[in-house]
Amino acid sequence: MWKKLKIFFYFKKMIQRARTLIRNREETGEMVRKVRSKLNKQEIRDSLKGFLGKVQALVRLVDQYRLGNYRDISKKSIILVAAGLLYFLSPIDAVPDILAGIGLVDDLAVITYIWKTVDKEIKQFLHWEKEKPQNNDPKLDENDAIS
Repeated sequence: MWKKLKIFFYFKKMIQRARTLIRNREETGEMVRKVRSKLNKQEIRDSLKGFLGKVQALVRLVDQYRLGNYRDISKKSIILVAAGLLYFLSPIDAVPDILAGIGLVDDLAVITYIWKTVDKEIKQFLHWEKEKPQNNDPKLDENDAIS
């Protein structure tokens, strides 16, 4: 119970931070770069297993929103997604990420919550992404393909 409360209160702080962050293209871009960098670490990729594609999709969604290429998502939802990525980045959360094997459990709980809450809008983004003409956008990384 206590861990759930810690996650909730810390995630609320991330939502407040995301409200400001999402309005600043440069800061949002820096967050996207940091999440991508964290996702490139093998131990993180191994820990995420079946969630890697979901986290990568959320990163791409925020990045395309930031670039102005995709806006078919409510402000509330994009803030929630950004807050989840901020939570994922933070070394200070309910279960510290340095604890091998279990450190990302709370992060995955937050990602799962976001995915379920914003499911329809995420699916719309994935459909848009799949249907949009390929323009070899250098912002996208081949490691961002959905697994």
